Amino acid sequence: MKKVHDIPTTIVTGFLGVGKSTAINSLLSEKPAGERWGVLVNEFGEIGVDATLIGPHKGVSIREIAGGCLCCTAGQAFEVALNRLIRDTYPDRILIEPTGIGHPLKIIRTLTSGYFCDILDLRATICLVDARKLTEAKYREHPVFQDQLNLADVLVGNKADCYSDDDCSRFMELVTGSIPPKAASSMISFGKLDPQLLELPRNPLRMAGFPDAHPAKEIAFISSRLSETTHEEVKPASIESWTMREGSGEGYWSGSWLIGTDYCFDKIALSEVINSFPFSRVKGIMQCTEGWLKINGSDGNVELSMSEPCESSRLEIIDTLPLQIKKIEKKLREINY
Repeated sequence: MKKVHDIPTTIVTGFLGVGKSTAINSLLSEKPAGERWGVLVNEFGEIGVDATLIGPHKGVSIREIAGGCLCCTAGQAFEVALNRLIRDTYPDRILIEPTGIGHPLKIIRTLTSGYFCDILDLRATICLVDARKLTEAKYREHPVFQDQLNLADVLVGNKADCYSDDDCSRFMELVTGSIPPKAASSMISFGKLDPQLLELPRNPLRMAGFPDAHPAKEIAFISSRLSETTHEEVKPASIESWTMREGSGEGYWSGSWLIGTDYCFDKIALSEVINSFPFSRVKGIMQCTEGWLKINGSDGNVELSMSEPCESSRLEIIDTLPLQIKKIEKKLREINY
């Protein structure tokens, strides 16, 4: 194996729907032509979507870990996938996107100790924030979200084009009230992260306020549901296949679908189905009669946009309440053509 060491590595955190994948896409678009980058994406749901939504980009290798958080149930798969990414691609830089409800502490510990200590140079952790959510208790009081903020070296207010003056003020109060002070902060739109943020160093003195946010009994429960399907990459669906999987943990429930290309959906009907059920986060790429569509939504707001064709349709829905999986499944099958 070729010897590698001190690979610049950046964690991009942020709660569900804040725009992490869009931000990583923006960073990849700025990648120097002669460099190879690696991206490791973690999905809470059991059928990965984000790796499909990122890229493709020349000189970029993407690995996906579905079926739980890197900080607990998918921890071992994380180390294996990262090892393979390094061994197979020898990247000049690595970006890591944990699931929105993943606690960053264990990820940081994994990347700065043991085998990875000499191989990786963990830089400043970047946390994306939607300042419009800072008044909502489900975000403000969630221990994982709090520690995403606590452990971040850089705070970035994404979707700033939608902010009111009060939203901007709340974001700046969050930045100025941080102890230790943040290395940098900014407000951006459409995930347009400054690539220079990748060069900032990590402050090892940042502390988690809730280091035990994933209790052991909950981890065991999630593992019993997901361990058999936690893996590095989900294989493409065969053209006639239809797979649905469920998961839960950290106060959230997920439903994920992997659907072969024999199935095609009506755009308007698909939008109506998605909007007919409550959700905290929905994302996917679906084959529709109008072409392939990218689905991106949070807290009841959904955007559908045209996309490049994919080897299969993928859809993931996450909410703070148990999902009406059977009803969603039935409606999806009814709008297939």
